[in-house]
Amino acid sequence: LPFQDVTVMTTIGASRIINGQLTSREDITIHGRVKGEISMEAGALLVAPTANIDARVRAPRLTIHGTMAGDISAEERVELTDTASVSGTLLAPAVVMKEGAFFNGAIAVDRNSKKIAR
Repeated sequence: LPFQDVTVMTTIGASRIINGQLTSREDITIHGRVKGEISMEAGALLVAPTANIDARVRAPRLTIHGTMAGDISAEERVELTDTASVSGTLLAPAVVMKEGAFFNGAIAVDRNSKKIAR
């Protein structure tokens, strides 16, 4: 069999509750609850509409459909969809906020730096 490039993704189900630190190098979709810290060296984090996250988050790319609170930093981009409800701080080179998204906090857009302080 020839080598196939397989994309690996982790899904955290709606019934899951994680307290502590979540570390990953692959794409993650969260449908459940996470409290603590999420640290991703690679990949994208997708926060589903059913998700509830209270954490310090660092990821290359982040798309938020659900509820999040905390300090959020992305090396590439953060997107808040029309169902997102976010409170805290956002730090990224690009921030996209769709009409209908709720955001309460501070946004810092740093286009000069691809690497966010860890």
